[in-house]
Amino acid sequence: MNLHGPIPKERYLPYLTTTDIEGLPKADAAVILPVASIEQHGPHLPIVSDTLIGQVLLGRALERAPQNARLWVLPPLVYGKSNEHRAFPGTFTLSASTLSAVIHDIADGVARSGFRRLVLLNSHGGNPGVLSHVARDVREKTGLMVFPLTVFLMGLPDEEHDDDEARWGTHAGEWETSLLLHLAPELVRAERTESLGQLPKMADGIEHLTLRGPVTFAWLSQDVSTTGVMGDPRKSTAERGRGTADLIVEKLTAVLCEMARFQMPIPAGSDQS
Repeated sequence: MNLHGPIPKERYLPYLTTTDIEGLPKADAAVILPVASIEQHGPHLPIVSDTLIGQVLLGRALERAPQNARLWVLPPLVYGKSNEHRAFPGTFTLSASTLSAVIHDIADGVARSGFRRLVLLNSHGGNPGVLSHVARDVREKTGLMVFPLTVFLMGLPDEEHDDDEARWGTHAGEWETSLLLHLAPELVRAERTESLGQLPKMADGIEHLTLRGPVTFAWLSQDVSTTGVMGDPRKSTAERGRGTADLIVEKLTAVLCEMARFQMPIPAGSDQS
């Protein structure tokens, strides 16, 4: 039976027994909890897109990691905070409070099992705000070192996009569709993108506020798109998706290995001798 999917089975924590887990070396180890979503991705991408992207890229990163890197993976929390997409069929969302409560309960189990580090590996754009605050609360409650990590917010080099895609391409657009064309082309209905129409347009006089960027506004999908798509997937290619995936996997491998051996900084003002 294969429950680990793209995750290397030797790093899949549920395959171990309670005795095995008790005996694991935990001084330089991290437990990874993937967090994603099941939500609408327009007429052309499956509702599992965010979960699929996170799981496959994590699996590739772990395959590249040194064998002695102590990284253990829990089953993914596939439901996330996706209320921005609730108006479209195929969106199954948790509230922020429910998502936070579930992560708290899982983190308690990680701490009780003797681990010291927990990675919240996110691949959905609606989750970072929740994960940022819950990570600090878990740190305070359990003493765990907690890392809220989003796969597309790791300081990767900016990819070249035209101005419109840079402004609007946040969901099921060129970037995400290219990734799916590379990772799971059989699930992409590319022929359905031809009738998506034009991108949104800001009202005259709006210069500083954007959908994405340093000065933004609260939005729901139906505020900016009649199809649930934000961006232009018609420019997507599997080749571009492969390049994006390679960049993410390279950085993710290095980041996860560093997290497994991370120690909190020596506090300012303490005796550092």
